[in-house]
Amino acid sequence: MTSYAELKTAADAAPRDFSKATALLKFVRGHQLRKPAVVARYGAAILNDRRAASRLGDEVWSVYEQTLLAALDVDDGELRDACEAAILERFDSASTPSQRVERLKGLVAEAAGDWDAAMARYAGLLEGNAANAAALKREICVLKGRGAKPDKVAEALNGYLAKFQSDSGAWQALAEVHAGALRFPDAVFCYEELALFDPLAQHYQRRLGELYYSWGAGLGAAKAEPKYRRARKYFARSLELHKKDNARAATGLLLTCSAIKLQCRGAKPDGDDELNAALGQLAASHLTAAYERAAPPCRAAAAALVA
Repeated sequence: MTSYAELKTAADAAPRDFSKATALLKFVRGHQLRKPAVVARYGAAILNDRRAASRLGDEVWSVYEQTLLAALDVDDGELRDACEAAILERFDSASTPSQRVERLKGLVAEAAGDWDAAMARYAGLLEGNAANAAALKREICVLKGRGAKPDKVAEALNGYLAKFQSDSGAWQALAEVHAGALRFPDAVFCYEELALFDPLAQHYQRRLGELYYSWGAGLGAAKAEPKYRRARKYFARSLELHKKDNARAATGLLLTCSAIKLQCRGAKPDGDDELNAALGQLAASHLTAAYERAAPPCRAAAAALVA
């Protein structure tokens, strides 16, 4: 199977060969990759060439939509306006408004900071279908864009998750809202739900370790150690699932083992000391290996951390 890297290399090597650019854009759409700079570059090249655009047939409208979204990401106003105008000319109808077009209008309004207009678009979509997940999520994005307080955003996300319990992106967003407000028990709950969805996802395990470590750091030594032990377990699990170049989990594991020994126990012996020391050494070896080929300043920083 052709990879994204291979398709991009081929497109870069022949920038006027629109068949290669079209294949690249189709791959990005099909695999739901977020490559706005690449999409904006090649989408604009295809759409600005009438002959190349005409060869796409109806697929050209998928390219218009894809390029419009990329233009919003890279803040290319001229490209955004051109794509929006073409889409509206073809699909906008006062009698039968397209949900897809209405959503795009809402996104354009969001990009312009016109929150009221965006909310009006999404409210219209929800009037037609109260279970429109995309519109509900965009409303939450508008809340965040307006600078709503974490409690308000969390309330909206909880309402959304009451309807769509299996949306992992929403669980992660809710977890980060709680983490940003230092509500570590709630953030941990969300990530534990995510770990149930995908037990082999090392980044969920690592994030749980980070949350438990941060939770423990705000407690006294006696109460902190149980949190640090949980953090240690999750960092170690992350390293077990993804051994190569997992510097973030290795750093977390090393810091956690150090905190258990230096902040919680000191010179007091504990039956867990041998395991704690072994995990600290494992973390140090992973960290050293991860930075072995890094720039000298990064290697020096890693060496100072494991010393």
